[in-house]
Amino acid sequence: MTSNDISEWFVIGVDDTSDNSEEIDVNTADFMRRLSLELTNTSWGLVEGTTRHTLFSSPKISNDGSNISYAIKLHTARSILDLEDFLVDMLRANSAKGSDPGLAILSRHSDMPHVLAFGRRTQTEIMRLDWAQTFSTESNVTLRAVGAKRNGSVGALAAAGLRAGGDVQARFIEIPGLTELSGKISAGQIRELSQLQRLLDVDNEQIDRDDIIDLGDGMPTLKPHLEFGEPLVRFRQHDDDRRLWLPESIFLR
Repeated sequence: MTSNDISEWFVIGVDDTSDNSEEIDVNTADFMRRLSLELTNTSWGLVEGTTRHTLFSSPKISNDGSNISYAIKLHTARSILDLEDFLVDMLRANSAKGSDPGLAILSRHSDMPHVLAFGRRTQTEIMRLDWAQTFSTESNVTLRAVGAKRNGSVGALAAAGLRAGGDVQARFIEIPGLTELSGKISAGQIRELSQLQRLLDVDNEQIDRDDIIDLGDGMPTLKPHLEFGEPLVRFRQHDDDRRLWLPESIFLR
């Protein structure tokens, strides 16, 4: 597929593929990594990184102590109907027994600010399933509940809105090309080999392509933020070497 073939983009939100048991199962982060790989290997188009979105946590919400949903962005020439069928099949085949997965697909035809408002409310209060259904209908967002209780669709819709509209709390758990990088490497090589293009200093200026960046162990220890709709990491200069840059501590947690 070439860039000329790509005519549409979609933000895909997913939640609750795990049953939160102590038995080994595919949690939602693992599912999203598998989904990203499958979309890439089957030539769906250009897959952008996977983001993690922290939602409001309460004993009334069934989770493992944290309430987190995930999203990716896909550029493709395929239709939303084809994509919906593919994603539902993936969820049914890879979700844990007893889980309650939900799926949301947001497109450029959706009312993104309305979905973003839903996502931001989900970070501060418990949102009901019927509210999610109303928001998705009003915003022209495809919302599917694959589980019996349908609760996963709340987090899925929130993740889609937060990824598309911007979430200052969002962290990338995977970025194509960057996942394979670690140690000391030039800024130019990072930009050439991965989708991480915004390598900034403390003054928000791009780091020179020939300067060396110490990625340490790389991802997932390194956690780029979602800013301006794309992954971003800020770095500070090493005390003894002004051409060597280290990630700011906030990007390591």
